[in-house]
Amino acid sequence: MALINSISQNLIKPKNLKKVLRSKRIKILDCRWYLEDEKKGYLQYRNKHIPKAIFFDIDKISNKESQLPHMFPKTNIFTEFINKSGINKNSEIIIYDQVGFFSSSRVWLLFKYFSFKNVKILDGGFHVWLKKKYELESGVERIKYSRSYTQISMPNLIINQSSLKKEINTNKSIIVDARPEARFKGKVAEPRPNLKKGNIKNSMNVFFGFMTNHLGYLKTNNDLIKIFKRFNKKKNVICYCGSGITACNIIFVLYILNFTKIKLYDGSWAEWGKIK
Repeated sequence: MALINSISQNLIKPKNLKKVLRSKRIKILDCRWYLEDEKKGYLQYRNKHIPKAIFFDIDKISNKESQLPHMFPKTNIFTEFINKSGINKNSEIIIYDQVGFFSSSRVWLLFKYFSFKNVKILDGGFHVWLKKKYELESGVERIKYSRSYTQISMPNLIINQSSLKKEINTNKSIIVDARPEARFKGKVAEPRPNLKKGNIKNSMNVFFGFMTNHLGYLKTNNDLIKIFKRFNKKKNVICYCGSGITACNIIFVLYILNFTKIKLYDGSWAEWGKIK
């Protein structure tokens, strides 16, 4: 499935969400996530969230058979959430996190992976919504159960460790590390335990935080083009980070810039950097 590679089809401004907030087609997902505290996002959601928002738990909606953190879920796990949330193929799904582009891109990519076409990220996230003093709710959203058919439409979006090992010494792929520079260069310890410092051989560093401006909004197309001007669109671009969350911000931007050969190394440094 080809993604619709335009900002307007993948991003929504807070003022525009405010206008369509009460539409029945609109389904809003709060996916606030914090590495240091898995429960923090949900507690924040219960305290204050955008009206109608349903909490999307990145750690729970994952592959339960994997020992790695929040790996892409199997179809039945994802479908269970979709049905419980009243989401169907006609829904317009709006995703937000605490700052705009942190964990929201991960959930955006997950929905694309499972063949949902109308999925957008709230530009600026909850931070901007709160700053503008728009309407808020508290508690847990009550929803009606529905039954929706879910299938994987983009299986080639994910690359595993064994396949990545084959790509490292070829000239066919660009490997991108979305972590901060200090972690990429091994100058600081990893936040997760039992992981060595450093990076994947032949990878380059593009910090995911460079995708947004000082207000938390996605940068302009021209600014984003400058960041990736050295990238060859004919090559595969394989993105990774600490555990497959923030690398999705790079993937989101690359799709907007009409890159088509993009993959997520879902295991990321949580798998590659294991101390053996």
